[in-house]
Amino acid sequence: MELANKKNVLILDLETTGLDPEVDEIIEFGGILCEFDPELNRLSVLTVYSSLREPKNRAIDANITKITGIEPSQVAGQDADWAFVQSLIDQADILIAHNAAFDRGFLEKADYVDVEGSHWGCSVQHIDWLTHGFKSRSLNYLAADKGFVNAFAHRACFDCATLLRVLDGHFAELWETSFQKQYQVFAHRAPFAKKDLLKSRNYRWDPKKSVWHKILFEKNLKDEELYLETSIYEGQSFHEATEM
Repeated sequence: MELANKKNVLILDLETTGLDPEVDEIIEFGGILCEFDPELNRLSVLTVYSSLREPKNRAIDANITKITGIEPSQVAGQDADWAFVQSLIDQADILIAHNAAFDRGFLEKADYVDVEGSHWGCSVQHIDWLTHGFKSRSLNYLAADKGFVNAFAHRACFDCATLLRVLDGHFAELWETSFQKQYQVFAHRAPFAKKDLLKSRNYRWDPKKSVWHKILFEKNLKDEELYLETSIYEGQSFHEATEM
């Protein structure tokens, strides 16, 4: 989708009691509502909001405290202003999180906020960091590669602020890619001698199906098919591309 006009962007992050949205709970919400100006190629901050939340049915264990620094005593009696959070969500043209599937899973399960119909962008999946020369897609490594350190990692608002800086110069790519279809490409009957080439192209081996495979976006599909035909199959084509 063309990025011709200004867009409202909500960068968000959650801290939780664990990894499973079916049983675990949100203990901290952080959000930064920004405006993206395509002429300036810049995100400008509009609103910053952060709040702790006391979980109702799931205790904060020592391991979560070790990771986040959040102790049970800090969240006692605390809750976010979810009506205000909802207003931020409703203003946003896109919700962005680093590994968005995680945050989206928790917010979709929550009965105090509604993200149905929201468009999501993932700053892990929707920016090709490795092609841009970054060594890792981890948020803290991306920050380090850009020349700064997130001193309070795994605290929601600080992670949002870190992501805001990391997104500088990359939002337009994320926006475009977030609307792209995803495909899983299977390199059937790939010659064994080509395995290192496939590995370098980020293919993974599925031992159950005995096939090399990778996931990519629609905009990269034609180039990938051409690569397979010329470099792997040498003029033939045995690959399969399945829309996800």
